[in-house]
Amino acid sequence: MNMDELKAKIEADFKGHILSAFITPQKELIVILELESYLSVCQKLHDIPEYGFQHLSCLTAVDYPKENKITIVNHLWSYQHAHQLTVKLDTVRDYPKAPTVENIWKSANWFEREVFDLYGITFEGHSDLRRIMMPDDYQKYPLRKDFSDDGFIIKPN
Repeated sequence: MNMDELKAKIEADFKGHILSAFITPQKELIVILELESYLSVCQKLHDIPEYGFQHLSCLTAVDYPKENKITIVNHLWSYQHAHQLTVKLDTVRDYPKAPTVENIWKSANWFEREVFDLYGITFEGHSDLRRIMMPDDYQKYPLRKDFSDDGFIIKPN
């Protein structure tokens, strides 16, 4: 299945559950999902043999303060079909949250912890959502575009 066929199949199979699907000039297929459908569509992309997205190679986020959103970005790969897909989900910046996909792709565990730590997105249902890089009591999110250094420096003993 080529990219155009994959795009058409996704649009047909998930009509009403996706906001948009498009192929970039670099030949990357991007699908933007509705929050309510995020978990079920991801599960089907994993489980349905025609898709076979067994591998989550990356889960990250992008901060858009002017649009008051943080977008979760999932990069999926199908070894069986040798195709890739980028799945995006917009969250409200003031209180960003999304369901965890760690029950679908185990690699999401640490990816989601990193995104939680650096962007402040809460992944509901995550098995161990705690900071992974910053101190446990740290109150800011360093990869948000409005982050400012407040002099938080750990002094050696």
